[in-house]
Amino acid sequence: IGTAGIAVQVVGSNWPKPHYTLLITGLCRFRVSSLLKERPFVLAEVEQLDKLDQYMTPATEGVTAEDGELGELSQKFYQAAVQLLGMLDMSVPVVAKFRRLVDSLPRETLPDVVASMIRTSNKEKLQVLDAVSLEERFKKALPMLTKQIEGLKLLQKTRKISPDNEKRVLSVRKGGVFPGRQFNLDEEDEDEDGDDTAALERKVHRANMPEAALRVCLKELKRLKKMPQSMPEYALTRNYLDLMVELPWSKSTKDCLDIQAARTILDNDHYAMDKLKRRVLEYLAVRQLKTSLKGPILCFVGPPGVGKTSVGRSIARTLGREFHRIALGGVCDQSDIRGHRRTYVGSMPGRIINGLKTVGVNNPVFLLDEVDKLGKSLQGDPAAALLEVLDPEQNHSFTDHYLNVAFDLSQVLFIATANTTATIPPALLDRMEVLQVPG
Repeated sequence: IGTAGIAVQVVGSNWPKPHYTLLITGLCRFRVSSLLKERPFVLAEVEQLDKLDQYMTPATEGVTAEDGELGELSQKFYQAAVQLLGMLDMSVPVVAKFRRLVDSLPRETLPDVVASMIRTSNKEKLQVLDAVSLEERFKKALPMLTKQIEGLKLLQKTRKISPDNEKRVLSVRKGGVFPGRQFNLDEEDEDEDGDDTAALERKVHRANMPEAALRVCLKELKRLKKMPQSMPEYALTRNYLDLMVELPWSKSTKDCLDIQAARTILDNDHYAMDKLKRRVLEYLAVRQLKTSLKGPILCFVGPPGVGKTSVGRSIARTLGREFHRIALGGVCDQSDIRGHRRTYVGSMPGRIINGLKTVGVNNPVFLLDEVDKLGKSLQGDPAAALLEVLDPEQNHSFTDHYLNVAFDLSQVLFIATANTTATIPPALLDRMEVLQVPG
């Protein structure tokens, strides 16, 4: 036995992975009498088992109580369907539409319609589809409906249901338009996606973001809940929210302000370099007096191999901070610093935000290596993008194009290294405190 149908719509995309949904409207059941040919396509003689016009009769002219056992079955099935809908939230448009369908459709169509909507195995759904007799269809679909109701009752007893969520919401599984639409009535299955979104929402509230960032996240989360997973934008929005909750909005390490211990660490790691060491100790001394001090922006200038990069790591160890190195040699795109806007395919945050995500705190030591070798191209000037990052008066509200919300970089200690100041733009050089490292 097979089902004749018309393909109404194809929904889906190839990104991030191929995912398509075929929407088919069923017409009637048929039995294959004989197979005429198999290539280039299958052609067969079929016998139609049910009439199309039997579904066009109004509900009142369909199965009646006079049909004896069949009428009793249809009434019992209708009451079970109404009971199931009564356990759901009628304020949700999808549930209200389902209720109107149950009330308006002829009774003989209910087994096919309801069996296609409730969540059960494909094998059980095929049994309903294979049943040609209307009485047999009612008998096969009724246990499925009863099992669904019992499952809901059990879940309502065992779960602690919040006041907002007293009645479960009917969720659409695959999109599309009725009659090809599928509805997920399995309460257990606000499933992985629902639980995943709820977990993400909890993470957003626990991230201690500034109010502006929290507002943006909640707005994106609201959009994510309404979006089918087949949409390309679903993955983009999900990645954005994951990044937002992983950023260290309020996580920081406590500075080690023991000047004597700091001097010992610096002396053990590097011989000489007295000017550099004195400047770091000055910073620690001032931090003891003023805890809200913004991080200085130091630039170590000297020939290759004199220890500019390694002294930056020692400074991080001295302060008890996390260390992250960003190699800027040859970078000629401002998106490396500021990130890409999310409207672009393959967009991602800039190196500054990625570095903060990697270290997991908002007050690390960032080493901007080879700042004198920044390039310039049609994609913009990264040296100009660094002006905001390296300005203590501006970097408390650094805005990455990908995040599109302000992030506070004022507690980050930036250390730049260069072989010469000749190739550093004057505006960028003015923002840094240059310390010569002799070769």
